[in-house]
Amino acid sequence: MPFKPTVKIDPDDIVRYLLYQQFYYGEDRIYGRTKDRSEYIENAEKVIEDFYSLITKPINLIDEGHIEQYLEFFNENIIHIPIEAILDKYQETIDILASDINRKMILTVIIGGALIEIYKKCFEDSINELIEFIIEKQSLKSEKKKEIKRRIKSLYGQSNPDIGMIYSLGFMEFMAKKVGYQEIATKCEQLLKKYFKLILEVLK
Repeated sequence: MPFKPTVKIDPDDIVRYLLYQQFYYGEDRIYGRTKDRSEYIENAEKVIEDFYSLITKPINLIDEGHIEQYLEFFNENIIHIPIEAILDKYQETIDILASDINRKMILTVIIGGALIEIYKKCFEDSINELIEFIIEKQSLKSEKKKEIKRRIKSLYGQSNPDIGMIYSLGFMEFMAKKVGYQEIATKCEQLLKKYFKLILEVLK
């Protein structure tokens, strides 16, 4: 029987909500995108909370209207992000909502937009590792990479639960490395290999 999420995240704590949503609900258990797969990782919450502290440390910059400075901090200390694109989205939101815009909306656009860039990069890196894993295990030529990527993309579009776990574990591994929990990063790498093997079986 699959485990069920045990903790509801308060949407008023918008940054934690954005960070936790879809993959973490407490008790050191990481969920896949479809919620019917999960893995227990000891001290996962410590990693997530330390990462939360990292990305919110200069949140006063956003509150004081120094949006670009916050994004530069993110760029320099966490991961390279398209600052101009996020600023454009922020300006677009202001133009639409005008005086109705509130702090929750601003943080969603700025921090949510930055987090999306991390998710994309982590997933892309994990899928590239998966492709290399399949090429090696099946002794395929590198020319097959495009076809394998197409088939993996199809599985993702079908909400394959194992691909969903790869998505979450890649993000967890990134956070663990960023806040200095190498043992947990290694655990994520081991779990990723488990799901790589499951995808390999599906694609055979």
